[in-house]
Amino acid sequence: MKKIIFVLLMLIAARVSGQSDSTYVYQSFFGKDSTTVNLYTVIIDGDWNLTFTLYNSDTITMNNHLYYYVEPKQIESVPGYVTYNYSDETIYFREDRQNGRVYLYVKNNYVEKEMLLCDMSLNVGDIFTIPEFPYEIEVQNIRMENGSKIIEFGEFSSQELHVDNLMFNEGVFPMVIPALSETTFVELICQHKDDEFLYENPELALKHQNCLMETYLSTEEIKVGNLMITPTIFSNSDMISINTNSEIKEVKMIDMLGREINISINLTDDFTSQISLNQKCNSGIYLIIVETEKEVYYEKVVLR
Repeated sequence: MKKIIFVLLMLIAARVSGQSDSTYVYQSFFGKDSTTVNLYTVIIDGDWNLTFTLYNSDTITMNNHLYYYVEPKQIESVPGYVTYNYSDETIYFREDRQNGRVYLYVKNNYVEKEMLLCDMSLNVGDIFTIPEFPYEIEVQNIRMENGSKIIEFGEFSSQELHVDNLMFNEGVFPMVIPALSETTFVELICQHKDDEFLYENPELALKHQNCLMETYLSTEEIKVGNLMITPTIFSNSDMISINTNSEIKEVKMIDMLGREINISINLTDDFTSQISLNQKCNSGIYLIIVETEKEVYYEKVVLR
């Protein structure tokens, strides 16, 4: 009996400390049949919800790994809430239960890469790098709660996001995930497995209703100093108006990878310009650069 207790204590200690133990397998990030993830982000002056469900019937083997995937058409739109299309391409997730890791795999016309989103095998003092930015965060504490391991990084602050206590929770998608086409994050609101409630982000617990955040989206205009741009959210066929109180010298538009977009520019007068797209572009964030005789403006707009 003493030997059994000793072995159990050793397994728990190894799990809490993050040491790899071949006899222990971390809880799965995915349900037996389905996994529903509710996410939230703020882009410019708009709040956006994103909900998708990964089904165990929707899997594919790539590079000797099994991936769960979700297509853009499977992104759920809720009436009365603004929906953020996380990607115009299919996105893939896989897990490594031996180390408690979950990965996001991205493959499109511009990039093909896999990003580590969560690692439950970390020890206190270890550094985890949030991909895309990147930000390095240090493990401050590891504890057990209701039989699940929790890794705490403490306060996380950046230009894009503030979290009082950033955590990895065993079997749960990470609290923050880098957005694919924008320089920001999406935050986890809730997660369900097999239609049963699993997790609620404590940072957003008092702010959401039924795992959806109230959304507000300004489509009117951007006013920065002496520059006005309208609309801030546009489609491929829309015209964007730019007004300043000093002479416009040049107008450009680029995507978040720095690639210049082919646009038509119609100068109504020295202080007013209208631009339109000469190419079909994917949904996402774009940067309008306006050079006047006095200064240069850099402003973000959203293509839907």
